[in-house]
Amino acid sequence: MKRFACQDVIPGCDQVFTGADDQSVLDQVIAHAAMDHGLVKPPMSLVELVVATTHSFVPQRARGHLRLVGADAGDDGAVLGRSDDGIGNLEGQFGVASTTPTLAAEDPPAVATLAAARLRRSGAAATTPDGGAGAADDCAATPYRHECVFYDGIDEFLSMVVPFLRAGLELDQAMMVAIIEPRLSAVREALGPDAERIDFVDMAELGHNPARIIPAWREFVERSAGRSMRGVGEPIWAGRRAAEIAEGQLHEALLNSCVDPDTPLWLLCPYDVAALDDTIIDEAWRSHPVVSRSSRFSGRDVPAPAAIDRIDYGGDDHLRLLFAAALPTPAGPPTQLPTTDPASLATDVLRGAAAAGLPAQRSTRLATAVAEIVAAGRQESASSKVSVRMWRDEAALVCEVGDAGVVDDAQIGRRSGFAAPSRERGIRLANELCDLVQVRSGAGGTTVRLHAWL
Repeated sequence: MKRFACQDVIPGCDQVFTGADDQSVLDQVIAHAAMDHGLVKPPMSLVELVVATTHSFVPQRARGHLRLVGADAGDDGAVLGRSDDGIGNLEGQFGVASTTPTLAAEDPPAVATLAAARLRRSGAAATTPDGGAGAADDCAATPYRHECVFYDGIDEFLSMVVPFLRAGLELDQAMMVAIIEPRLSAVREALGPDAERIDFVDMAELGHNPARIIPAWREFVERSAGRSMRGVGEPIWAGRRAAEIAEGQLHEALLNSCVDPDTPLWLLCPYDVAALDDTIIDEAWRSHPVVSRSSRFSGRDVPAPAAIDRIDYGGDDHLRLLFAAALPTPAGPPTQLPTTDPASLATDVLRGAAAAGLPAQRSTRLATAVAEIVAAGRQESASSKVSVRMWRDEAALVCEVGDAGVVDDAQIGRRSGFAAPSRERGIRLANELCDLVQVRSGAGGTTVRLHAWL
């Protein structure tokens, strides 16, 4: 883990940023510099200074709960403390005012693996995991496994997830659980003192923007340092906005290609069949190589054995279809914004955001993200022609940036590294600045939608 304290370069600023590597910390600092210190385009000397003063540290674990990068009492960045020494004054070096920002146990039930049934119908051999110690023994020597489990209600959720975690505890595996309340607290309570050995993350906080989830899993894998691992992640739940569900589904499809197949990680993704629409359950079939259900499902329509023939795992082909699909038509009439002058574009976005009722700080974040995406689109589009539209619907103020360039990497915005192309870096920064970012690309070009919830 890496850590940077802003007061090392700006006395009086108490913001502290942590991340898996230098780049993840730098991305957050750049967003902070734009929002709170007026540096929309920080000079290279500042970037070098940030890198030079970013240091390794070992995070503290309190009651087994992990506070992830990008999640503090407000929206962004974990505030973990202050550096003991300052090494410079940004006002003297870069002409920026040094001001303090205003942010803020029973036997495990059997689990029938429906994917295994599909294999049996074709005459192939298959195994049936039960979530218990036997399955854990297999997992200890098994590469990456991305599995969906269907459940109905909190009791059934616990009957599937808790034995899965206890089996991992018996094997001393590294584990992370990313789910929402009240399920988060229920799992901790069911595990008792053993919960101290597991990293717990509130998915409502981490998965607020689903594009932030894969970087968190990557950080977990790096932190585990080669140990066998288990994870529980629930990015889709009843009550999420339609755009959030769409991005959660893209995230699930991406999980099949973003983890090295030899990584010893068993990732379980629970879906509540009683609360979620059938179309969402259908999509879960397409995005998971292994789909399971509790043996206590009896006489229920979802997921019925007939679904084995109706829906197949889609793999990379399904991911490509999702990434190339057109986004929904704007709910409100869009306003075309001129893009020839960056300053005028920023002013137009700020005015539109203010008219929609966004606070000044969130308006600045949106304008900064739009500027980054437009600049990247100009650099990477063959025609250099970039369009920007803005509209308001019931849930959000939306800015959409389009250009003729084509992106062939659906993981864009979820990677790290200093050598990242401008579009990768711009989308990664937008993921930190905005409530939701949607990226779609195909033969007709690339579209990036930036959402600010109202």
